[in-house]
Amino acid sequence: MTIGGSIDLAMLERTLCHLGQVERLEDLGQSGPLLASAGADSLFHCVFGRDSIRMALDLLDDLPAVARTTLIELARLQGVRQNPRAEEEPGRILHEDRPPDDALLPGLERVWSFPYYGSVDSTPQWINLLVAYTAQAGDAILDVEIVDRLGRRATVLHCLLAALGWILGRLDDPAGGGYLWVRRALPDGIANQVWEDSGDPYYHADGKLFDFTYPYAPVAVQGYAYDALLGAAEILARSQDSGVRSQERQPGPAALIARAAALRARVLHDFWQDDLGTFALALTFDVPGETSPDGLARGRPARVIASSPGHLLASRLLDGADAAPMRERLIQRLFEPDLLAGAGIRTRAIGSARFRAGSYHNGSVWPMDTGVIADGLRRHGHPAEADDLQGRILRACAQVGGFPELFRGEPDGRIAINTETIDEVVDGILNRLEQPPQPYQGWTATRVWRIVRRSRGTTTTHTGSVDERPRLPSCSRYATNEGDHPLA
Repeated sequence: MTIGGSIDLAMLERTLCHLGQVERLEDLGQSGPLLASAGADSLFHCVFGRDSIRMALDLLDDLPAVARTTLIELARLQGVRQNPRAEEEPGRILHEDRPPDDALLPGLERVWSFPYYGSVDSTPQWINLLVAYTAQAGDAILDVEIVDRLGRRATVLHCLLAALGWILGRLDDPAGGGYLWVRRALPDGIANQVWEDSGDPYYHADGKLFDFTYPYAPVAVQGYAYDALLGAAEILARSQDSGVRSQERQPGPAALIARAAALRARVLHDFWQDDLGTFALALTFDVPGETSPDGLARGRPARVIASSPGHLLASRLLDGADAAPMRERLIQRLFEPDLLAGAGIRTRAIGSARFRAGSYHNGSVWPMDTGVIADGLRRHGHPAEADDLQGRILRACAQVGGFPELFRGEPDGRIAINTETIDEVVDGILNRLEQPPQPYQGWTATRVWRIVRRSRGTTTTHTGSVDERPRLPSCSRYATNEGDHPLA
């Protein structure tokens, strides 16, 4: 079966089953969170925090069991101590975990310990998934008990408070300007601890890479943090277990709402670049001694035109009349030719100092990234523009016949993927400038699922109304198919 004459639904469901390590679609969630990519040669056939959370959000309306198992497993693996070699901190949600038989594990363990926690977006996004899941399924999950990595029993509510504590700890650090900031804890750790986690996508307008010995605040992460503060406040306001809050010494709902409002005001003031019509890619805190009147480090904006400000559209941070002029100008900027490509929105605009159409994050197009922007467009009353971006995702995936992690951001709008690896010495070190994408990336497949399900009719409602769309074929039809498909 195909949709739009192109997307192979059998391949889509088969990919989802491989990601979830099950034979039937309805069993997704029974074997744990979805893995980041599928296929025998995949580099990422393991759990990545941000990826598993994003996939669970994509599938929440149809397959809420995926969200439940993702929340519980990531809570079980939540950081419980200070361990710089793993970048582990109490309350932090992991970046990546690999099983003992993973072929890449021996090499990675020479520099990191596992689970590895080098991500700043996984923790607020875990809270945001919990907020979305409880809105659909109720608060019973808050009382579910897990055994943490120290052998202690804790509820999911305790894990929420620990995650919240980690976020507030970063926001309270004057070195990060009052933002949720990035700074790796070890020299060989991931420098860019966000979804654009390659070595060179964060730089200033002149192309100079950030000095990673100082903190910096990525723009999209502030939207995730804002939503997490508001969402946590809503959950805690419903919770009757005030004793847990007292024990964990966390602020109550009103204080969290106030913290969120302060963060939002700071973002709108510090990140917005009026002459560019967009928000700065990040703020860097790399000028020692420069502080604002409130004693926080003063940030220097990275004036690079990028897709990541578009993630703010999908958060609550740009809601409200006061943000409307910025919101509409941002939307207009995202659709200008230097950002809009055949497959979606380029990660960095043509003309950026490090633009390269086939780079990992410096001009490529990621369906996940474009899909989040489409969600934001729909949220703010731009359904035609959202449909346009979703159509680009479907056409691109259909053309290549899979669900790749990224496409080339060709200036002429052609849809293409990398077919070779290109390594060159840049910035004095050997840098991988281009590489073929993972052909069956998890959050590309779940995004396509979400688009297809929307196009086929109404989604399942939180109150359990009947889904009027025809069922897609069962994964079990393809689980034992001995063909030449790469997932066979």
